[in-house]
Amino acid sequence: MKRLVVFAAAVVLAGCASLPRELRHEIDEADNRLLQAQKQFKKTSDEITADLNHSPDLFRAVSSDWTARLKAAKSRLNAAETDRRELKRLDEAGDKNSIPRVRQLLADEDRLRQASVEEANAVLARAVYWMDFQRNLPHYMTKMRDAHLSAHNADFSGVSKTVEKAEQDWPGKKADLDKRLKDLKSSPDRADHAWMATEADRQAADDGHASGTQVATLIQADEAIESAAKLPAEEEQLAGLCGQLYYAWDKVLDDLDVRHEGADEVYREKVKTVRTRFAEAGDKSPQTSTDERWVDVSPSAYQAVENDLGMAISHKDAGLYDSEAQTTAQPAGFAYIAPPSVGSNQYGYWTHNSEGSFWTFLPQYLIMRELFWGHSYRPIVVNEYNTYYNYARTGRTWYGESSPSAPPKYGSHGTFTQQNYASSRYVQSGGFKNSAFASRPSAASPAAPRMGNVPASASSQGKRFGKPAGPTPSGQRFGSPRPSSGGKRFGGGSRRR
Repeated sequence: MKRLVVFAAAVVLAGCASLPRELRHEIDEADNRLLQAQKQFKKTSDEITADLNHSPDLFRAVSSDWTARLKAAKSRLNAAETDRRELKRLDEAGDKNSIPRVRQLLADEDRLRQASVEEANAVLARAVYWMDFQRNLPHYMTKMRDAHLSAHNADFSGVSKTVEKAEQDWPGKKADLDKRLKDLKSSPDRADHAWMATEADRQAADDGHASGTQVATLIQADEAIESAAKLPAEEEQLAGLCGQLYYAWDKVLDDLDVRHEGADEVYREKVKTVRTRFAEAGDKSPQTSTDERWVDVSPSAYQAVENDLGMAISHKDAGLYDSEAQTTAQPAGFAYIAPPSVGSNQYGYWTHNSEGSFWTFLPQYLIMRELFWGHSYRPIVVNEYNTYYNYARTGRTWYGESSPSAPPKYGSHGTFTQQNYASSRYVQSGGFKNSAFASRPSAASPAAPRMGNVPASASSQGKRFGKPAGPTPSGQRFGSPRPSSGGKRFGGGSRRR
């Protein structure tokens, strides 16, 4: 009898199990978005098919490519539907242990849905443009002539000097920059070739009897000529890429918040961007600046970094383009430390003594160290760095655990984060009280009321830090930096000798 009662109680409890209400609401919203996307995709696909059938000669050169793109987009939408069905099953099962899987599926469904819709819309936009080109041929012919003339007014001397300096400072980018500059300089020649190759087609268009095939040829030539006419923008883009090489930067997640605006929830991240600018490679007196700002993000983006408070969620080294930034979260500042096998780099060096081996930042980077660790910095010892490095080189995030059973040091649930981010809105609101880490000693206490309805502060102005004075010491012991010429000690008051 007793076993029967226990079994009955278990059945009742199982029946009461369910996912959190907010998560079920997200599933419903994702379901509605996907349903709308499926309807919109069918409408878009039908419009494209109608255009292809209406003007087969015009679209003959691109119809197979566009059809393949639509097919790939439909495959993504079908994959999103598979995710939706799995979400429905997990929602009905109500197993709270499936919450991580639910969040992963929500993010995956959203990504697939958006990619499918964007691709279908892109194909439709091209079809609309081609149809408009055919209907308004005189207008586009005039535009093509103007673009051809403007393509020959480009002056590459300025961008050539910029590229030459960047190649000298960052030899690793020489091959790529050479190719980009060569492509840029060849644009006027490509425009001339496209112009001369379409002489008969242009004549037919001017006479008003161009065939669909001829119009398609003119469209493709117009795009090549138009690209050459946009050389000033492309020169600026290339110069901008060169400029990116002179910056190292990190985006540190400083806070997370959920604001309530009526019935809606607005998810936000507070990101601190720390930039270090080098006048040239090997610059001994770089400039470091920082700015902080709140940005609105999607629920999935918020959830993707919810464990990463206080960490660098993006990092780029000097000598790389912004597009080459690392996006695996890592403890802030660790990316500037050289592997022990190397021994040193432009930011500092490994110090070895009877107490062990630890990293020492050079004086000109103490301000950067302060921005990453604050006044709570403790020397990074070699074993700690080695563990981090083993994680980082395989694309994994290391939260500072010294052992599988030890609490993390970094991230939302880390002991370092508790000390340095205790006043953050995320910690104060008990944002991770339902996470798997909540029972660990390092988890923040949700004692304070939720502050999600507090208005966002205005984006702070970027703080700029000048160049520190004084020579670079060699073999200096960490924790006792040599004072600069003004006698001012970083992180404290001035002291007298």
